[in-house]
Amino acid sequence: MICRSRARRRAGGVLLLLAVAGCSNGSALGTIQYTTPAGQVVKIQSPDDDGCHRLPGGARSVRNYTVDDIRLYVDERCELTKAGDDQSGRTGGESFYLGTQASVAFTPGQSPWLSYSVVGGGA
Repeated sequence: MICRSRARRRAGGVLLLLAVAGCSNGSALGTIQYTTPAGQVVKIQSPDDDGCHRLPGGARSVRNYTVDDIRLYVDERCELTKAGDDQSGRTGGESFYLGTQASVAFTPGQSPWLSYSVVGGGA
């Protein structure tokens, strides 16, 4: 009987966790942290998962501690640039895909990222 009771509690806990995770209210749960070219650390808590978001001051490094992947842009409007423009010819100059729980550091000669969008965000 004890085993069944524990198993039911675990199952109930898992269902509760899944229910909470499914109710994100249109936000990428977690924190995005970035460092500006001036060295200021900025934290964004649970950003909306819809649309384009500016990174005031620009970002030289970014840490994505949200449950969603993000895409970083050198353009303020989350628009793709021509490959290499403002990215010192880096491969993937249009944007940078940053997975969940990952970070990307400054590359010498790189322009700061000025905006981001949440991958798979709302319509």
